[in-house]
Amino acid sequence: MKKPLFFLIFCVLLVTIVTVSAISVSKSSCRPEPVFQAEGTDMSVFFTFNVLWGESQLEALLQLLDEYEIKAVFFISGQWLKKYPQTAKKIVDRGHWIGNHTYTHSKLPFMGEEAVAGEINRFNSLCRETLFAKPVFFRPPYGEYNAKIVRIASENSCYTLLWSINALTLSNLEMELVISHIEERIHAGAVILFHSTTPAVLETLPPIIEFLRWKGYTIASPDLILEYAEKKFPLPGR
Repeated sequence: MKKPLFFLIFCVLLVTIVTVSAISVSKSSCRPEPVFQAEGTDMSVFFTFNVLWGESQLEALLQLLDEYEIKAVFFISGQWLKKYPQTAKKIVDRGHWIGNHTYTHSKLPFMGEEAVAGEINRFNSLCRETLFAKPVFFRPPYGEYNAKIVRIASENSCYTLLWSINALTLSNLEMELVISHIEERIHAGAVILFHSTTPAVLETLPPIIEFLRWKGYTIASPDLILEYAEKKFPLPGR
């Protein structure tokens, strides 16, 4: 009688251990992570713009994107939104997406959890009040992040969207070198970073667009990034 009882206890313990391990693996696999590219989107690439200073070139940039029928994500700060609400509204009205770039564009890794949450949530609240829009993408200033920042963004229903290619529009590189830089790095699902308020962006965008289309790439809508993120890193409450 003792052997069957021992065997039963052993089986129960084994099942418990396997179940706990499976739950632990499941939880760790669902941990939010940054999105650098949208895998599985064939020959699609995506444009994103960080908006840091002023608004002088934005109308020309929006017109250019209209001409090429391109939709992008514009990452703005809360302070910028308060200063240029009408320009931000134009971005939304033209069919582009507004991304959360924090409220004050501060270095988040040096902040505590409450301060980071305040930066993200304060922007989201202002965006809803001003533009009647709810951001789904968050980009930390300077691309600086850690697991805590990504987790807090996810708790505020935002996917952390970084980039796989920097178009170097803040550099002083000649247009040919910028295109060569992109040509060496381009890949399906690439998320490309531009800065909207530098003179180089208006000069280099048309040849970059023409080059990408010549290579067979489609500059796709941010919807595809969201679809990828939702499948890869499902967020609670979404």
